[in-house]
This record gives sequence, C-alpha cells and structure tokens, in this order.
Amino acid sequence: MKQTTKGTLAMIATGLLWSIGGIFIKLIPWNPLAIVSLRGLLGGLVMLAYMRVRGIRPVIDKNTLKLAVSMAGVCITFVAANKLTTAANAIVIQYCAPVFVLLYIALVQKKKLRPLDIAVVPITVFGVALCFVGQIGKGHLAGDIVAVVSSVFFAGMFIFSEGVSEQTRTSGIMQGHCLTALVGLPVLIVTRPDFTTTTILSVLVLGIFQIGIANVLYSIALKNAPLLTCSLLAVLEPLLNPVWVFLFAGENPGVWSLVGGVIVVAVITLWYVYDARRQPEAAAEPA
Repeated sequence: MKQTTKGTLAMIATGLLWSIGGIFIKLIPWNPLAIVSLRGLLGGLVMLAYMRVRGIRPVIDKNTLKLAVSMAGVCITFVAANKLTTAANAIVIQYCAPVFVLLYIALVQKKKLRPLDIAVVPITVFGVALCFVGQIGKGHLAGDIVAVVSSVFFAGMFIFSEGVSEQTRTSGIMQGHCLTALVGLPVLIVTRPDFTTTTILSVLVLGIFQIGIANVLYSIALKNAPLLTCSLLAVLEPLLNPVWVFLFAGENPGVWSLVGGVIVVAVITLWYVYDARRQPEAAAEPA
C-alpha cells in the first residue's frame, strides 16, 4: 500500500472517529468534567500503549507541556460546550481555530499576512456569528462562548505542534490526556455519577476510540499524507458530528447555525486549498 493511500485512509478514519464525540457526550448525563476525566485517562493509556509499541520514549519539557495544556483545554471546553449548546455549534465554532492561528502569526510572530489570509478572518467570524444568532433565546449563549474558548485552545494545539518531533508531539498529547484526567478527577469523585450500561459504553467509546485511537491514526496520517489532505479530510468532523446527533438524539441546530456552519467550513477549506497551491509557487519564485 502506498504511503499516501495509507495516510489518506488513516485520516478518513480519524475524521469519522472524531465526529462521534457529540452524540456520545450527549448520551452521558454527567458533569462535563467527570466525562473528560475518564475519557482523558483512557485516551492517555491508548497513546502510551502506541508509544511503547513504536518504541517512542516519553519526554517532558516546555514544548510537551505547552502542547499538553492546549490539549487539555480543548478536551475540557469541547465537552462542556457540547453540554451547554448544540453539537453543531460546538464543533463549528471550534473549527474556526485557524483564524486564531492567523492572528497569532500576525500579532505575535509579526509576519505579514496575504490579502486572502486577512479576508478569511472576518468571513469566518461572520459565519460563527450566525451560529450565535440561531441560539438567541434558547439558553445556549454560554455554550457558544465556551466553544470560542475551545477554538483558542485548538489553535494552540496547531501552533505548539508546528516543527516538533514525533516524540514531542505524542508525549504532549499523552500528557494532555493525563492532565485532563487529573483536572476532572475531583468532580468525578464528588459527583459520584451513576454508572449504567449506556454511560460505561459511551465513556469507553469516547476514551478508547474517539480520542485515543483517533489521535494515533492522526499521527500516522500526518506521517504518510500531505498536510492539505489531512486538513481537508478533517472537515469530516464538523460535517458529520451534528448529523449523528440529529439522527440519534433528535437535536436540530436550526437554520442559522447550519448556514453559519457551511460558511465556516467552506471558507476554511478553500483557504487550505489556496494556501497549498501557493506554497509551491512561492518556493519556485527567485529570491
């Protein structure tokens, strides 16, 4: 099997596994921190097992810790957002993370942005704003705000994953899951949630498959397929997440949220395509 095909299949599987998060989170009637505690523990164990099989030695340094904090922030806020707003809004708003990456590049790294980069920001913000409009009067505003915070942490994951080794990346992800488990552990102990067949199965699916195996597959995809391929196939998550919740939980995100979601996903996808085409051209230009 060619490496590109292997990476593409791994990324498709990753997107599908990521997309089931919303429905299984909805099925667990626990405090969000109790959910992320067990999910993080299981996800960390899966990543640790993968590292042992690959012979990757865990390390801890400032780079892994920055990635770990970002990972923990994403896990905690994403689960909380799914509990406080619709699954569609939670994932679509999180998917605007590249906007924060662009702002980081412009404001922190002081790099000049291209006209298209600048245009992506207000258009994406407009799409996210439509998601907020669709939830006015429905008591979901807090969840939408948490989803924005989640997108900031998600952007941090991209930023702190750039230019690091596989050892640093996998160690950071593993530490992030462990940190998530520790943060939620006190809530898990205090709330003493009921363990039913549904909740046990849902937690196992979330921890082992939705983030554990999914992150392993994501690492494999990044090694074997172009970044553009991985970025585009990642769109499966925001596209399918609300579909599963609608089909199996009957949650209707509303027209405005759907319109906003289409705008965000379309703009970010087109931006990825354009960026990938421009890179070879820029490299070919004489200095």
